[in-house]
Amino acid sequence: MILAPHPDDDAIGAGGLLQRIVARGGEPYVVFVTDGENNPWPQRFLDRKLFITADDRAAWGAMRRREALCSLSLLGISSESAIFLGFPDQGIAEFGRRGDNRLIDALRKIVADIQPSLIVSPSSFDLHADHRAIAYAIHSAAPNSAITTYVVHGNAPADRLLCHVELSPREQDLKRAAIECHASQLALSRERFLSYARRNESFYAAEFDVARAESVFRERLFALRHMSRVIFGAYPSQDDLGVQPAADVQDGAESSLRA
Repeated sequence: MILAPHPDDDAIGAGGLLQRIVARGGEPYVVFVTDGENNPWPQRFLDRKLFITADDRAAWGAMRRREALCSLSLLGISSESAIFLGFPDQGIAEFGRRGDNRLIDALRKIVADIQPSLIVSPSSFDLHADHRAIAYAIHSAAPNSAITTYVVHGNAPADRLLCHVELSPREQDLKRAAIECHASQLALSRERFLSYARRNESFYAAEFDVARAESVFRERLFALRHMSRVIFGAYPSQDDLGVQPAADVQDGAESSLRA
């Protein structure tokens, strides 16, 4: 079960892993926590509108759902395996701060219904507040589940690395095509988004020890760091990450999860 804070995070963070699951006969589910509707700058650019209304945001969110289904289809995943929760984009952190358990309860029910063998969650070390808040929610909702995490914005500590998945050229090309389905996001950030179609994906150890609700101050501090990285193009290249041989990746991941 892959948790995507917004439509596109699944393809960016785990597009290769999803292909492997399908190729080996697995049954992946992708849970989209938000519709990515609060995405004003690309929407202003594409819609040629300065002021974005509630109806505009709803239409944008519906479009991003369609983009997500297009992306999943390319990866061999049917629309029946996509779950859209519709929680507010850019508003997930507030749930944890005020003790609102609606997201935790929703995720707990999904985990009980699906009973996934592995949950792939956004990381508490991600610079985006929605990603960190969802990490807190799923670690709270599934304390006895096998969880691994991925980072889209920023980097996780190297000592938490669980494994790399090295993508074949074909898997890399298909991941790129899946990312390109999210045309709304490529309008202003094409180079940055397509840079994630690199030759490897990194997954990290579960974060039961660090996932938590966070203060407004910490959220704003991370938001400033995230904005700075986006403005100055400080996102990792594939050569920054290093790669383990494929056999070592599989064996290391399986032994770590068994442990």
